[in-house]
Amino acid sequence: MKKIAFLLILVSAVIGSSCSGFLENDIEATSKKDAQEIADYISSKNLQMLGTTSGMKYSIDKTSLGRIAAIGDEVTFHYSLSLLNGPKVDSSSRLKNEPAKITLGASNIIAGFLEALSLLKEGERGTFLMPSILGFGTQSSATVPSNSVLKLDLEIIKLRSEDQVIDDYVAATKLTLTEKTSTGLRFLRTLEAPNGTQLKAGLTTSVKYTGYLASTGKQFDTGQISVSLGSGSVVKGFEEGLLKMKVGEKATIVFPSSLGYGTTGSGTAIPPYSPLIFNVEIVSAN
Repeated sequence: MKKIAFLLILVSAVIGSSCSGFLENDIEATSKKDAQEIADYISSKNLQMLGTTSGMKYSIDKTSLGRIAAIGDEVTFHYSLSLLNGPKVDSSSRLKNEPAKITLGASNIIAGFLEALSLLKEGERGTFLMPSILGFGTQSSATVPSNSVLKLDLEIIKLRSEDQVIDDYVAATKLTLTEKTSTGLRFLRTLEAPNGTQLKAGLTTSVKYTGYLASTGKQFDTGQISVSLGSGSVVKGFEEGLLKMKVGEKATIVFPSSLGYGTTGSGTAIPPYSPLIFNVEIVSAN
């Protein structure tokens, strides 16, 4: 799969660049130019397209009864991005069956893609003609001149909510689900220690752990730490899982981002909206 070329360019950022020469009359002139280019393209191809208030024109070429993506969803899709009357800029690979994948709300993508995504349901395919302000604006590269109108062909292959990501992981492990809590945490005990000390708030426990991203299975951390239970020193899901255990026990705990690093993530290792997996072993407690 090629690297996704979608970059986050907010409309406000483009408009706010007037101090560097992109003045209000330039915006109006560019908008008129883009609208005319799009209208001429539609006419030359004899297309029937709908429009949005942003100036985007689009058609839904394949319909579905699926749902619209929500913030935090993992979105798997095929796409082809090109200049309106020019070469392809970027794409996924259909021949190799290598779709692209993002987490909505966690990935930097151009405004036109976000709008296109909001117009498609899971399983649908559409064509979108976006004015330059919804694309790369005044920015340019070797393949995209500044103020370029873009054409996007987009098909939403699959949507997975965080809950679905977690359930898919649990099913794949073939382990017995010990408990699913009201907070969304899944607890899978893999080694019991009936005579071990039950963990509770106020105790300090030594824990061996390895953490993975539930969406990809990628390991992001491993080690051994001391946790003062009840102090809030670790993320909520980690502590909730530990409090179900006894000294000597092992378990896998899986929880949504609301119990982890939420909408911000943690550095480059844990993206926003990431459900997490921890394999843990309780070494001691006092």
